[in-house]
Amino acid sequence: MDVKAVIDTRRKGEPEIALFIVSFILIGIGIAMSYSASAIFAERVFGDSLYFLKRQLVWCCLGFFIMMIVQHIDYRYYQHYTRIMLLFTMIALILVLIPGVGITVKGSSRWLGYGPLQFQPAELVKLFVVIYFAKVFSYDNHREINVLQLLLPLLVVGIFFLLIMLQPDFGTAINLAIISVVLLFVSGFPLIYMIGLALLSVPMFYLLIYQVEYRRQRILAFFDPWSDRFGKGYHIIQSFIAFKLGGMLGAGLGSGTQKIKRLPEPHTDFIYAVIAEEAGLLGTFSILILYLFFFYFGVKIALKAPDEYGRLLAMGLTLLITVQAFLNISVVIGLLPTTGIPLPFISYGGSSLLVNMMATGILLNISKYREVVPRDIKFDKEVLV
Repeated sequence: MDVKAVIDTRRKGEPEIALFIVSFILIGIGIAMSYSASAIFAERVFGDSLYFLKRQLVWCCLGFFIMMIVQHIDYRYYQHYTRIMLLFTMIALILVLIPGVGITVKGSSRWLGYGPLQFQPAELVKLFVVIYFAKVFSYDNHREINVLQLLLPLLVVGIFFLLIMLQPDFGTAINLAIISVVLLFVSGFPLIYMIGLALLSVPMFYLLIYQVEYRRQRILAFFDPWSDRFGKGYHIIQSFIAFKLGGMLGAGLGSGTQKIKRLPEPHTDFIYAVIAEEAGLLGTFSILILYLFFFYFGVKIALKAPDEYGRLLAMGLTLLITVQAFLNISVVIGLLPTTGIPLPFISYGGSSLLVNMMATGILLNISKYREVVPRDIKFDKEVLV
């Protein structure tokens, strides 16, 4: 039976308003903190302390508009357009690498666009891979699990991984790999498959990390940052200092000093350290609790989804945001080596904010549908891509 021919017996209700509220609290915190973290730098470099704030507000308004549209689109439609999504992002990632087409900043070619209108295609890759995996592994007859079912999805992810590494953008590539593996496990693949996959990937990660000088230095600095406190260990040490200065209640919004020529990328990758200094331990715990709430409501939506595709998609989108938040916070507090990963909803950056709000919109749409499709209705398995 064709998917489109199946009678839709789902009951449509109201979206999960709590998820919407949590998301916008995080976005509001992000707007306030990105301004606080960037105002002095923006005044010094661009002569306008509101330079980054105005751009973030534009992206926020655009993201809200897209989120409102997306939450009214039936999530089932996305599974029919995975080929187009994957092809579009693959072309975009290739264009990024072409000199004169891709925009290069600090040695990395990650953006497409012109002037202030720039977008990072790698952010879209994570969203589209989640949609793709949800489609591939959501049909009833995939329960007869075998290794061959892993090959094509892993090949697709592998191609994207390498294209992102060529930019280079190690943080986004690792984030993509982690989300993909977790989705495989959630889809029902045995743990032994995951262990085998991890063992097979060890040589690749050895070549990509330990054999690249600056990445090897970051790993060494992670174990002992004070051995090179003004070199590779500088970033994480300044982050530690920000946490110490913040104490329990913080110095107050706008009163932090580490963001002034000390913390690297204070309004993007290390904004959590700025929060620690200005809002204190209480502020950082509040952020953590908000992400835990997001995870809770995302899992709740996944468990109540009316079909397997909706469950996997909701779980993937929830992990897309919460895993990235975990990685960013872990880097800032020294649990992981330094790498460039923005804090979802909070870090300055239009591409990340837009994709996260789009993912939230899809989650809200899934949360509208409650009734389970009858067991006797089966879906035909489509081609993997």
